[in-house]
Amino acid sequence: MKLVVAGSTGLLGSEIIRQTLHIPEITEVVALSRKPLRLDEGLDSSKIKNFIISDYGEYPDEVKAEFAGADACIWCACHTSPHVEFYTYHLDRGYRTVAITPFRSGEFDSAEVKRVCQDCTKIGFDAMNNAGPARPFRFIYLSADGTPRDPEKKAFLWAEYQVMRCNTELMVLKFPTENEGVEICIAQPGVITNWTSFTRGVVASVFSATNLIGVPFPNIYLVDAAAAVLDQAVHGIEKETLRNADLVRIGAKALKSRNGVRELWWF
Repeated sequence: MKLVVAGSTGLLGSEIIRQTLHIPEITEVVALSRKPLRLDEGLDSSKIKNFIISDYGEYPDEVKAEFAGADACIWCACHTSPHVEFYTYHLDRGYRTVAITPFRSGEFDSAEVKRVCQDCTKIGFDAMNNAGPARPFRFIYLSADGTPRDPEKKAFLWAEYQVMRCNTELMVLKFPTENEGVEICIAQPGVITNWTSFTRGVVASVFSATNLIGVPFPNIYLVDAAAAVLDQAVHGIEKETLRNADLVRIGAKALKSRNGVRELWWF
């Protein structure tokens, strides 16, 4: 199968790309990113084509041509969780994302926030859908836990931003009704824990400890989140919206099936 990954150098996107190298069903990967991919030496990455996208609202003809025949897209170009950013922003100032995050949304005009996070999602989908992808074409949009589905309900934090994200999800939900042969999934992970830096490891350890007595804040291991959305892209979409608990379950099962044991730690 041919898979498009938008936002392939972000935290989640990088892990998705890493795992595609170990999934034989995926034979081609079109990796869209704002900077070149960094792949581990010694791995066969011949099935990956990396295209640098300066703006996710514009696609050169050569990139549009690569969308033809695609079976699925995982759109994590605009993914960021307010919970993730809260912890990483204050503990690790090296955090970066191609999206305009809730914490940074005040630095931009509201029209630009909408363009980057909502309009570019529609433009990207249209570019792929118009290129002649396979049918069904699965479009998996990475959102975040806690995103409201009623734009009239104002969130306590980042109210305007959350309404924008709500409207983006509602827009994505309409793709199948407006485009024949399209299947969509909105993934809503909570805090994505990982050990890619010392401070992130501290956060991951805290959540690992609290998970032993309950899950006060929805959270998921990075490897599980990537495995879950890849499973939906390869084997079919379970349901339109996957909450954090769904992703934990699907990701753990996918990794166990693929590796024989669940992969808990990745450095």
